Amino acid sequence: MKKVIQFVKEALQELQKVTWPTRTGVFRMTVGVILISAAFAIFIGLVDIGLTKGIEGLLTFVAQWRQTIQQTSSQTGSPIQVQPGDIQVETNTTP
Repeated sequence: MKKVIQFVKEALQELQKVTWPTRTGVFRMTVGVILISAAFAIFIGLVDIGLTKGIEGLLTFVAQWRQTIQQTSSQTGSPIQVQPGDIQVETNTTP
């Protein structure tokens, strides 16, 4: 128990040596923390909105592209049409 009492006494002595900030200093630091936190929150919010809009735009583009491909393939009957004249084969007859 003596060790605990000794520890508390030493802790109180150390606390008396501390230079505590003034009321104005505490107020200024508090305002600074609030302003920096608000600026960071706004920045993160803007990044979030930008990424959300970007991903939504990309997904909309892909959906429209896929729909266009499906419409094209349904109009032609198959996605790829090869006509007999489309393929050319070269043969080398010289020995």
